[in-house]
Amino acid sequence: MTDSISQSTPRDTLLHVADLHFWKVTCNPLHLLNKRVLGNFNVWWKRRHQFAMDRAAEFVEGLASAGPKSLLLTGDFTSTSLVEEFAMARAFVDTLRAKHFDIHAIPGNHDVYTFESVRAQRFEKYFADCHPKSGLPARVTLPGGTPLILVPTVCPNFVSSQGRITEAEVARTSELLAQADDCILVAGHYPLLDKTHGYEMTKDRRLRNAASLRNALGKSGKRILYIAGHVHRFSYVRDPDFDNLSHLCTGTFFGRNPRENIDGEFAEVRVNDADFVVIRHTHSNERWSNSTKHRVGSPDQN
Repeated sequence: MTDSISQSTPRDTLLHVADLHFWKVTCNPLHLLNKRVLGNFNVWWKRRHQFAMDRAAEFVEGLASAGPKSLLLTGDFTSTSLVEEFAMARAFVDTLRAKHFDIHAIPGNHDVYTFESVRAQRFEKYFADCHPKSGLPARVTLPGGTPLILVPTVCPNFVSSQGRITEAEVARTSELLAQADDCILVAGHYPLLDKTHGYEMTKDRRLRNAASLRNALGKSGKRILYIAGHVHRFSYVRDPDFDNLSHLCTGTFFGRNPRENIDGEFAEVRVNDADFVVIRHTHSNERWSNSTKHRVGSPDQN
């Protein structure tokens, strides 16, 4: 992998959409007898102002105009795992299906927000057609032959927003990596780096056992781009310890980002025979811009 921007025709191109956060304020006390009471307050106080759900369908046109039809959704379809939120997210995915996208989806921590939603397998039921039936980790293959490995990183919590991946899941991921051809995409909801120039995660929002998964990717001997969401900020960096490993985080699809004066984004990942190219698509002033091809940088670059 090099820092130069490849001009060759990519063997595969994947669009990445992160952190939709469809939301609904609920007043039903039966829905508030768990962690959702905190989430519901957050939706009312902050999230309903940050995520303009009415723009979701409109923004699908921006995705469609990008051209590629392979699409990765890395979770947080919902805000508090309510049935009504999942229904809205499913309607959004049906809109994508109508545009002939080939969709690969994994859950975010907000999609397993309560233990009840996990027991009900709510995410798996709503997105059975775009989530591996065998569960995670799993490997799928993009049309040009690029391996895409989907890893499990989410779990319910009583209070925090921490994720989790077990040693058994890391070992299975290593097996999938060993069986895959070079230039591999790996996707999880949580980033593996706690801090880059684009974001910094507090301890209660990090992935438990991230170092084990990161070591497995870095020591695989394969060129890997790890793709995540969760932090609501764009970041594309080379791993500080493994030259073969890079990390991409994409900001929210229709969420407002006042710091950069944008109100939505998605990423385009081009996989070449020897490297990856990332193009950031951003929405601002009622139009999409996709003019920036990003070189991989160091985690602490400004």
